[in-house]
Amino acid sequence: MKKLLITLLFVGIGCFAWAYDFSVPRQGYSLYFNIVDNTDKAVELVAPQEKGNYRWMGIVPPTGVVNIPAEVEHDGVVYTVVSIAERAFSGCADVTGVNFPPTLTDIGAYAFYQCPNLRGVITLGENIINVGRGAFYGCMGITELRFNAVACESMGGSRSATVFGNCRSLTKVTFGPNVRFIPDYAFVGMDMLRFQWNLPESLEAIGEYAFAYCYSISGNLVIPEGVKVIGPYAFAQCHSTTGIEIPARIERIDQRAFYQCINVRQITVKAIVPPNAGVEIFSGVPAGAPLYVPCISVDSYRNAKEWGTRSNIRQTEPCTIELYARPDDPESGKVVGYGTYRVGDTATLTAICHLGYGFQGWADGNGDNPRQVIVKDTTTYVAVMKEAEVIREVEYIHDTTYMDGVEVIYETYEVNDVAEPISSQERIVYDRKKRRVDVPIDRKEIMSLALYNEAGQCIFTGKPLFGHVNMRRYPTGYYIIRITTLDDEQFLRFFHSKNK
Repeated sequence: MKKLLITLLFVGIGCFAWAYDFSVPRQGYSLYFNIVDNTDKAVELVAPQEKGNYRWMGIVPPTGVVNIPAEVEHDGVVYTVVSIAERAFSGCADVTGVNFPPTLTDIGAYAFYQCPNLRGVITLGENIINVGRGAFYGCMGITELRFNAVACESMGGSRSATVFGNCRSLTKVTFGPNVRFIPDYAFVGMDMLRFQWNLPESLEAIGEYAFAYCYSISGNLVIPEGVKVIGPYAFAQCHSTTGIEIPARIERIDQRAFYQCINVRQITVKAIVPPNAGVEIFSGVPAGAPLYVPCISVDSYRNAKEWGTRSNIRQTEPCTIELYARPDDPESGKVVGYGTYRVGDTATLTAICHLGYGFQGWADGNGDNPRQVIVKDTTTYVAVMKEAEVIREVEYIHDTTYMDGVEVIYETYEVNDVAEPISSQERIVYDRKKRRVDVPIDRKEIMSLALYNEAGQCIFTGKPLFGHVNMRRYPTGYYIIRITTLDDEQFLRFFHSKNK
């Protein structure tokens, strides 16, 4: 009999093996931590025991709103809280809320499994990388998810182990402005969601089954402009979706991405070249729903595999595209020439620097200014302008009234790509007899001069003659003068070769 009793005690102790390195007391309970990286001083929040679905048996569990700290101290060492372990709060029925620290990157599987009184808003911070399967399964009081994770790589991992399964009150998801990825299976099967589509503009990719079986998300599904990949079954059986709009930069749409979206009435694709498409991407979408594509691409879509299966392909009307352009810093200058164009038109964009700024090029690597672009899709061109030292000291005359009372305003000119004022009234004169504007210049520095109007059109080019460039008078307005310069050595070689 004694032998049997000893055996039972041994088994009992094994069931309650401690799972933590140290604990931190809170008001009425404790939080438990394991050290996961001694070098970086990182810890994981764990349950006090290693095994079992409910790992707080015999220990006072957390109650109320749990505020998980970003840092904890143990033996004089400060540790950063980076993760929550598997089943860390599983079955904690008295937890009513949780606040995650910005340091958190990982929430383990079933971390808050069956916490029925966890309610209100759950916020996943920007640094979250992984949320394990069933992490909030059965938390029937959660009403809203704020998804701010910039680059979350994993959520759940399968159709049957959803992160928010059986969260029957969760009807709304909002996305942070920096979210780049919706991971595979992120919101699969959340048929209780009843908000309207509002994906963040920062989005770049949408994963496999990301919103599959979200029957009640309604309205027009506009895929943001930055999205390049839509995974298989990403929006399968989104029955309340009424329209689909796919951006110009899309590169790939995988199989059955919009499978059985039975209430879609219109599809719009902005890409000029038909994107790579998996099989049956619109299988189950009403056959009569028109597919609108760029006007120059109708034949391409009709002849493309998968796209050509749609019987009602139409061109977008009107056949125009918005072209956008701006400086990287609005204080540095402005860009002219953007606007509404027909597909295939050539647009001329001109970056005009404010005083003390120099043009560095365009954000896409192009160095031309003005630059010409063929309009293909809705694009924003960004001119990079940086502060620079003005090369020569000159007085800025903003308004110059000439002898006949006609006013001509030149805003800036550029020397070595640095904008500076166009010089003083004494150096720019209107020759009434010749009816020309005379710009005296130093011929040792300047090789040629070009004048552009605000629309980016080159309206005059000239070379110095005896230290002067003459141009006819232009209407009142703002202009940019681009002056090409050579240093003395280059200048001497140039004129030596010309004099031979």
